Amino acid sequence: MSVIPVLFIFGLFLFEWYVYNAFTLNNLAGGTWEGKALAFALTRTAGFNAVWLLALWSFLSCSLSDPGFVPEDWLSMTVEWDLQAGPSCRGWNPGTSTMCDKCAEKRPERAHHCAVCGRCVLRMDHHCPWIGNCVGIRNHKSFILMLGYGMSACLTFVFTAFPWFKANFFGGVHARRGHLPLQLPLMFSLGAMLAASFSIALGILFISHIFLMGVNRTSIELGYPGDNPYSLGYLLNAKQLLGELDLRWLLPLAPVQPPTDGLYYPQSVSCGSSSGQALQENRSILSKVIGRNFGED
Repeated sequence: MSVIPVLFIFGLFLFEWYVYNAFTLNNLAGGTWEGKALAFALTRTAGFNAVWLLALWSFLSCSLSDPGFVPEDWLSMTVEWDLQAGPSCRGWNPGTSTMCDKCAEKRPERAHHCAVCGRCVLRMDHHCPWIGNCVGIRNHKSFILMLGYGMSACLTFVFTAFPWFKANFFGGVHARRGHLPLQLPLMFSLGAMLAASFSIALGILFISHIFLMGVNRTSIELGYPGDNPYSLGYLLNAKQLLGELDLRWLLPLAPVQPPTDGLYYPQSVSCGSSSGQALQENRSILSKVIGRNFGED
């Protein structure tokens, strides 16, 4: 795994923060803004730093956290309780474990093998080189927040830069030249162009992952045929990643009382008779493994 993409993103975070705040401080010192314009400038600067901090926090959270590797205790208990596992296949396997072709070990439903990490990940979405980590059940929330807050910070940068570009390159009554260091306008222009590019990329990813969360699918499951047995409605689907609805939805913290632990997922569609017996046996074993009773769907 290369750390270069991760360091690049971290450096980009620092560059955008430095350029934006250096530009603001120099304009304040030069008296560019007065009255309502000054109040608006201070408000948007505070907003930029707030969403920037939340984006950085979310980035570090999803980059440094365990994405949901299959617990070692679960692997050992599957041997002890002789958990039945089906073959690995590209499709829905509700309520049943599968055998990983790479690890040669049993894994819970919706878990997949990451070739980069060399391990199976619970509810794996994809491996992201930009965070240097997999996106799975335990850090997908932080990943979504990183996209949302990162997009918001970039858009704030772009909207701040637009009137400055208009005044200084196309003329205007508010154009004031001469008090900014020569390199700062160049750095600010570069920062604005980067922010515009990343706002589009992050926005597309953010919308796509909000959609995936709403329909309770991962990027891997997006092409699975047939009805999704795990879709319970938008709110209940979102709770599987975000936990119970409260202010912690907006912070990259562990979700409060999520309806799944990554080993078992409630279903909206009953399994066929051919798999019903195996499903009930696996549920009984899973209840013993992780100390909880799932009951009926």
